[in-house]
Amino acid sequence: MLSIQKLSVLVLGAAVFACSGENPTEVTTEHPAIEGVSELVITPESVSVNAGQTIQLKVYGRTAAGDSVGVRTDQLSWTTTDAQVATVSQTGLVTSDAAGSVTISALTSAASASARVKVTGSSEPASAAHAGWHVTPSGTEQGSGARSSPWNLSYALNGAAGRVQPGDTIWLHSGTYRGEIRATVAGASGRPVVIRQYPGERATYDAKGATSSASRGDAFVVKGQWTEWWDFEITNSDPNRHTDTRSNMLVNAASNTKYINLVVHDGGIGFYNSPSASNVEISGSIFYNNGWQGTAKGGGHAMYLKSYSGPVLVRDNVTFDQFGYGIHVYTDKGAGQLVNITIDGNVSFNNGTVTEQYTTTANSNILVGGEEPVKGNAVKNNMTYFSAGHGVYNVRLGYAETPNVDVTMSNNYVVGGKYLLTTAQWDRLSVTGNQLIGGSGMVNVLDQSLGGYSWSGNKYQRDPSASAWQYLGTGLAFAAWKSSTGLGGNDAVTSSLPTETKVFVRPNAHENGRAMVVVYNWGKQSGVSVDLSNVLPSGAKYEVRNVQNWFGSPVATGTFSGGSIQLPMSGVTAPTPIGGSAHMPTRTGPDFDTFIVRIVK
Repeated sequence: MLSIQKLSVLVLGAAVFACSGENPTEVTTEHPAIEGVSELVITPESVSVNAGQTIQLKVYGRTAAGDSVGVRTDQLSWTTTDAQVATVSQTGLVTSDAAGSVTISALTSAASASARVKVTGSSEPASAAHAGWHVTPSGTEQGSGARSSPWNLSYALNGAAGRVQPGDTIWLHSGTYRGEIRATVAGASGRPVVIRQYPGERATYDAKGATSSASRGDAFVVKGQWTEWWDFEITNSDPNRHTDTRSNMLVNAASNTKYINLVVHDGGIGFYNSPSASNVEISGSIFYNNGWQGTAKGGGHAMYLKSYSGPVLVRDNVTFDQFGYGIHVYTDKGAGQLVNITIDGNVSFNNGTVTEQYTTTANSNILVGGEEPVKGNAVKNNMTYFSAGHGVYNVRLGYAETPNVDVTMSNNYVVGGKYLLTTAQWDRLSVTGNQLIGGSGMVNVLDQSLGGYSWSGNKYQRDPSASAWQYLGTGLAFAAWKSSTGLGGNDAVTSSLPTETKVFVRPNAHENGRAMVVVYNWGKQSGVSVDLSNVLPSGAKYEVRNVQNWFGSPVATGTFSGGSIQLPMSGVTAPTPIGGSAHMPTRTGPDFDTFIVRIVK
């Protein structure tokens, strides 16, 4: 006889399913598709709570153009995979009851999104959420790891002689941490070790002197699987910038890792992913002023990404004013592969523009392509920008003569540079739903054979009679380019620049009440109204910071009463690279700016 510990019924339309184990256990009725919404996004996507606690999940929709739209609770159904661990209400309020892990899903007939909720066996009050091991710059190996007797960073990140176990949290307290780091602490599937800045404090790792001055090295290397790294600052205070010896900052050499809401600046390469590392996520982080001025060009990127197999997910990050590239999906011949890497919802602007070659550099905001074939990559929902008179290549798909397999580019908003989009050497290339604005050249197609190209639904804002669309090195007017290439049959072109301000709001995937706001101020407004109803609950205290003045004062604070808030567009002075730069960072406001909104306690 089949033994079933728990059985429940899920009603989807007219269908009835018997469910047990990891199948949904809520009784619910399917809701119709939401008009204009092609994707649901749930925040946070993963969270840990104590038994007896509640957590409010939020859901918003995303259109095919990448815009965020509100979703009412009566438009969704909710399910839980184990009601004995946690239940969910029709409004998305999760109540945890017993230790375990559970998946909570929000559904319509056309889309769904899920969050993983881990429930500990403890029924301690919410203040226990900050339980864990504690680290300070003056801590010692002889400490107990308690807040009153903290460890040092290296000891904790190597597992504290086995005391740090899967599922534990290591809290980094205020101060500056130094020295070469080789982190071997590891968690387990569903029980990651979380290394996180303590709430309300500022923990900084300074790579100065961490590696040999004779050659560029790796300052902070993560070797332990199933780890998550949250919130803290990584920098290099060494003013010696004009050499190729500036150390790389954060190197991921482990699979099953996440890097969330970090601030990484003024290093060599900000983040490097080893090609052997898979199931990696870099999310919500801010990268700026990384790299060095070489003899012929600037080098050093915000993110330098490789993967033999993936997945590698890069989403909702901010990269600006690197000496090299912003997002650099690249490999030398035989040095790794570029497989299953997704670039989703990032904002990348003015990368390469702090160098001597700020008007001629090939360093772009986004590059996908190297000396090994690209396979299964995606570039979607990203926002890029070059200030007037800066940058050559904005987005590049393909590199030199390397033959590539496939990539998709969809729903990106690309502004500025000499060439907004350059493509080369693809068996299969899909370019759909993108918007390209400004710049002297719209598209630069370098493939002679275009049989594997799928190109449709893109919009350009540029004089259609200008020779701004290139094919095999020849500049063509828009109609002639379509005729010569056979591409873009239903693409559209508008001769003038936009006049209506464009605002993107991207809620953070891991932290409730946090979002990235990107503003293209085409309307030349002194301030813009931003709808944060998908981000902040009514009554929440919030602050908004300009990413180019992250450690300065907020540009807006208040208590959210619903609807929209006003953000100033006067701009700020971008941070000067430590040690200086050949060309000073350019002020992007009032034309363009990026902000982070978050709840404050």
